Amino acid sequence: MKVVIKLPLVLILFQLLFISACVSVEETHKPETCVVCNMGIDKYQKTAAELVLKDGTIEHTCGVACMLRAIENAGGLSAFKSLQVRDWVTGKLLAAETATYVLGSQVYPDMMPNYIAFAKREEAETFAAKEGGDVIDFQTALKVLHRR
Repeated sequence: MKVVIKLPLVLILFQLLFISACVSVEETHKPETCVVCNMGIDKYQKTAAELVLKDGTIEHTCGVACMLRAIENAGGLSAFKSLQVRDWVTGKLLAAETATYVLGSQVYPDMMPNYIAFAKREEAETFAAKEGGDVIDFQTALKVLHRR
């Protein structure tokens, strides 16, 4: 009789421990947000950028426009070890300085102005021919943001 009473008690304790562990995991996972606009990064995996500051701190932005604003907010490019953007075609990270951008297309992936990054200039040109916009390099993207 004692064994029958102990088994349900053990099962109840196990369930309580399992439930509390699940709640604990859920409470600690907070979605990452853009350092500029505070939008959730999870929604912008095709455009999210990664910024590594000189001190090693890693920050993320929802897209290129916010990345350019973060550069401006930090006082310029010298504040960063590296800047990476996502290639629109593959979703892979690439150096922001080497990417080609389409600015002002009919596609609005995140913030305005709508910069979209490409690893290959030819792909940016094909995209712009279909969706509109200007094909520009990184230095031009920085200058355009300063004029707005």
